[in-house]
Amino acid sequence: MTDIIWGNGSEILSSDSFVLSVTHRKDGNKDNYSDVEKVKIVDVDIPGLPQDKSEWNAENLGSCTKDAFLKCEIDSRDESGILLAKVSHSGAGGY
Repeated sequence: MTDIIWGNGSEILSSDSFVLSVTHRKDGNKDNYSDVEKVKIVDVDIPGLPQDKSEWNAENLGSCTKDAFLKCEIDSRDESGILLAKVSHSGAGGY
């Protein structure tokens, strides 16, 4: 099963990565996640973000993720500690 965390997007790090303020963790996650995690997007389902990753930039990523409640389905963690994840908007009540 895939580990899942939820939280609010905050600082934009690059055209495909951001800081997530983690507020919820799925029961049964295999790994532990801190209250603040760096996330690199490997797959996405966020309205307003272009489907073509080459069109992404810090500005359009920020407009779609900053202060938004996000769901991150974790693929892995890279050697620098950044989470590689599928990111989507999440309904506040339904996670």
